[in-house]
Amino acid sequence: MYSDLVIGREQMNFGGDARRVIAVHESGHAVARVLSIGRVGITNENAIRWIEMDCGTPHCSVFELPLNMPGLKEFGEREGIREGVWPTVEEWRKLFSFMGINPLEWASVRLFEITAGAAAQAKFTSVSFDLVWHDDGCSDDRQKAIETWQRIGLNEPEARALFVERSKEACTVMDETDVWRAVLTLAERLPTTGRMPGDTVVSIVQNALREA
Repeated sequence: MYSDLVIGREQMNFGGDARRVIAVHESGHAVARVLSIGRVGITNENAIRWIEMDCGTPHCSVFELPLNMPGLKEFGEREGIREGVWPTVEEWRKLFSFMGINPLEWASVRLFEITAGAAAQAKFTSVSFDLVWHDDGCSDDRQKAIETWQRIGLNEPEARALFVERSKEACTVMDETDVWRAVLTLAERLPTTGRMPGDTVVSIVQNALREA
């Protein structure tokens, strides 16, 4: 229950500069996350933990929910929600209520940032979003998307509709000049190996978004 989410633990198999493709993909996740600051408990301080670019395990690491907020653990214990045991949909509803977060809005934000990696990669490689999304390299993203709508209890038609809406928005956002500049700027700055701290990532993205 208190674990962090790893977005985009992938190895891409598209042609060209593979490392740059990976950097653009991870930067897409990160930029979408920064664009979501101010929603569902996301702040400058907790938006991104780090981006790691080690060979074989590149990922953008974030906290999916503010599960360390004061009193939440005690609330969970009172409600019989045990740490280390995945909560039921009803238990998640109780946790969302305690955190003051609308579950549907949270899922909407999550799907936007999850799909933004594939959206950025699709734009960079000039292929369709669907082709990238269904590639083996996005298997982790697909699993996280499924976990997102399962967590709030969406049925298949509801989940599909929300996914289509948010993935289309992610693709549309990548066509905005300032957003794409932020993606490419961050991709260029990511280290060849090791981690870039989250506060550095947020600073780079926000500065790029503000450039004239």
